[in-house]
Amino acid sequence: MTSNAKKIIASAAAILLSAVSFAGRTRFSGLPESVFIDLPEGFRLENHIGDTSFLLQSTVLPVKLAVRIYETQAFPSAHDALSASLEKLGLKHEAGTVSWQGGTAALAIHSGTVAGEESFGYSAAAAVPETGRTVTLISWCPEKLKESCSIFMGSIIDGLCIGSESCFSPGLFTSSLFPESDETEKITLSIGGKTISTQLRSGAGEAAQDLISREYVVLGLYLTSPLWKEALTRYYRMIFKDSCGRLKEVSFDIYRTLAPHCADETDFAQKLLSWTQGFAYERNQTESDFTALPLILAGAGSDCDSRSMLIAVILQSVHIDSILFVSREYSHAIAGLVSDHPGFGFKAAGKLYLTGDTTVTGATWGTIAADLGDSRKWIPVELP
Repeated sequence: MTSNAKKIIASAAAILLSAVSFAGRTRFSGLPESVFIDLPEGFRLENHIGDTSFLLQSTVLPVKLAVRIYETQAFPSAHDALSASLEKLGLKHEAGTVSWQGGTAALAIHSGTVAGEESFGYSAAAAVPETGRTVTLISWCPEKLKESCSIFMGSIIDGLCIGSESCFSPGLFTSSLFPESDETEKITLSIGGKTISTQLRSGAGEAAQDLISREYVVLGLYLTSPLWKEALTRYYRMIFKDSCGRLKEVSFDIYRTLAPHCADETDFAQKLLSWTQGFAYERNQTESDFTALPLILAGAGSDCDSRSMLIAVILQSVHIDSILFVSREYSHAIAGLVSDHPGFGFKAAGKLYLTGDTTVTGATWGTIAADLGDSRKWIPVELP
C-alpha cells in the first residue's frame, strides 16, 4: 500500500435475506462456504440487488456497509474493482495495494457526499481464490464522526475471509498497517521436558497487540448492549484469527517435537496446559488487559484469557478440537478440549469439552475448582 495511505489509515485508527447468520458471521449467498464477513454485531440488511450487491446498516454506530460481488474477469485486479466502485459512487479516494492471502488485495480511504451528507470511510477489495470473483467492501460514516467510527470500520475489513486459510490469519486491514516482515526472531521454548527451537516474524508482538487494542475499542461499544455476549465472543475470535497466522510455525514446531513422545492428543494437550501453568502471572497494563501471544512466547507475563487463548491457538492449528470459555461473573477464562478421557466439562456446539485451567499449577484436563463449575456463568467462544 502507498505510504500516504498507510499513514492516513494509521492516524484514523489512534443478499438477500437468504444470507444466514452463523456464530456472528454474515455469509452471502453465491460464495463458497469458506467465504464470509465476521461483522461487528448489530448490522441489518437494508437493501440488495439480486445476490451480488448488498447494503447494510449498523445499529450501533452510524456506519453503512456496501458489499459487491463481481464475476470472474470483470476487472483485471482488485485495485481496479475497488477504484471503479468508488468512482461510480463519486467518492474521492486514495487506494493502494496490500499483500494478503497469497495475492494482492486493495484498500482505500475515501470521502465525498453520500445521500446529501459529507462522508468518510474505508473500503477494500480482494479476489476469492476458489472462484476468481472479486469482493468489494465500502464502509462509510458522517465525516464529522470519522474519529469515533474509524476503528469500527477497520474491524469490518479485518472480518473479511476469502477462504479457509484467511480464517486463521491476520485480517486485511491489520495487514496493511503491519505488513509481514521477512525477518524472524528465534525463540526457545521448554515444554514437557523438551527444548523447542522455533521463530516468530519480527514485529509480530507489536502487530498483535495493536489488533487487540483496536478490537477492545469495538468491544467497548457493546458493554451495556443486549449484544454484549456476542460482541465478547467476536472480540476473542478476532484475536484468535490474528494469532493463528502469527503462531503457525511455532504451533507446528511444538507439535512435531512433542507429539512423538505423547500417548495421545490429550497427553499432548496436558503438556501444553502444564507449560502455561508455569508462566509468570501478570496483568497486561493496557486497557484490554490481554497480552498478545507472540509477546508471551518472548517472555512477557500473562493471565488466564491470554494463556487459554494460547493453548486454543496451538491445538486448533494442529487440528485438535479446542475452545475458549470466558466468564464475566467469575472474571476468569479457561480452555476446553474434546477428549475421550473422563473428566469435568462444559457442553458447546453439541460437544463436551473437558476444562483446563491455566492458572492452577498441577491441574489436569477435566478438572475445575468447585466454585467455578456453574456452566450458566460461562460463555463458549467457538473457534473455526
